Amino acid sequence: MGNVIIDLSMSLDGYICDRNGGDGGLHNWYFAPSTAENKGDQLVINETINDLGAIIMGKRTFSTGEEQGGYGDNPYKMPHFVITHHPPEKPVEGDTQFIFVTDGIESALKQAKAAAGDKDIAIGGGADISQQYLKAGLVDLLEIHLVHILLGSGLRLFENLGINPIDLESTRVIDSPTVTHLQFRVVK
Repeated sequence: MGNVIIDLSMSLDGYICDRNGGDGGLHNWYFAPSTAENKGDQLVINETINDLGAIIMGKRTFSTGEEQGGYGDNPYKMPHFVITHHPPEKPVEGDTQFIFVTDGIESALKQAKAAAGDKDIAIGGGADISQQYLKAGLVDLLEIHLVHILLGSGLRLFENLGINPIDLESTRVIDSPTVTHLQFRVVK
């Protein structure tokens, strides 16, 4: 069985999107041309693509992707589980399979595990969804791509986690010119 991973880019001051809901440059590292200086970025990208079997996201993250041109060129061809109260009426265009889950995070995770087999599952979008999975104790790893930028405001990843500390163990650090890739195991 693979790991359940929160996998998000975050600014140095803790934001996963800017004040307008855009990425604020947080994903520039992902789309940068491969160079000797950023070979760690390519390692992380290739590892993620090869190791993932399913992605879970919230409706806001899904809708943002749709507004920014859709998912036609999505390199992650595995099933995407979108947690929502209201699934879209028309099917999503492109090669990526989207399953809309209306009965909560546990149901989405159960379906994602069945689809992923032995591969990892990424909680790949949304502070609220990530916070829900963390509070429920359902996360194994955090993959935080700490982008060397200060956004000043926006949506924070680590808010609303409750009063109990969540212990983490650092398992990897990969540094490149514009981002530091941090991996933590959630101590259970």
